[in-house]
Amino acid sequence: MYNDMILEGIKVGDQIGGPYELSKIVNSSLVACKGFNKKDLTARYLKWWETDAFDTGPTFASVFNNITKGIDHIEAVKKVHYSLNGNTAGCGPAHRILPLAGFLDIPDNRLIEITKEEAEITHFHPDAGNGSAILVMLCRYLIEGQTIEEAKKSLANNDYLNKSWEKVLSAKVLPDGYVFNVIKSALYFLDQKDALNKSIKFAGPANYCPVIVGAITKIN
Repeated sequence: MYNDMILEGIKVGDQIGGPYELSKIVNSSLVACKGFNKKDLTARYLKWWETDAFDTGPTFASVFNNITKGIDHIEAVKKVHYSLNGNTAGCGPAHRILPLAGFLDIPDNRLIEITKEEAEITHFHPDAGNGSAILVMLCRYLIEGQTIEEAKKSLANNDYLNKSWEKVLSAKVLPDGYVFNVIKSALYFLDQKDALNKSIKFAGPANYCPVIVGAITKIN
């Protein structure tokens, strides 16, 4: 049930379509494997890349392009990271992994580790995984009945995420793809009326924070 709500929220917030398609792939893998299976999910990403992928983001595209050329997966991720001068702290993993929060068979104490592991499929920079974990846990706290303000306090008190939460607090409200700016921007609009439409207008064609706003709005 919660997975469907999150997917619906991503869909209404996603003005291009890539994040929604990727999140459906994540959800399908979780259901088929009865939990997170990195090998299965990576294979599903690769299949999509080789068929009708679009709007994947540059890091995802570069990694899987290298894999199709025969480069080892781990080496492909590192190669892309260094070719982009370390700029692999984008929001791609955070956009696609949110259905994990609604998969309640996975306990809270495993979510952070799994979320970071999933981000490493494409993004080498640790901020990508930490940002994803912030959002997955925020959604899980909301699903468990916390208000969004209570969920923020829970993140601040989480021993594994409190430093990343500090990065969110010091981030900027900008229409860019750096994961902590995306989170900060999404939370900024979630505190306002008509949050989704305002976030879409703010983001424009960049499509970054509205995906998050849409998902959280559906479960908040």
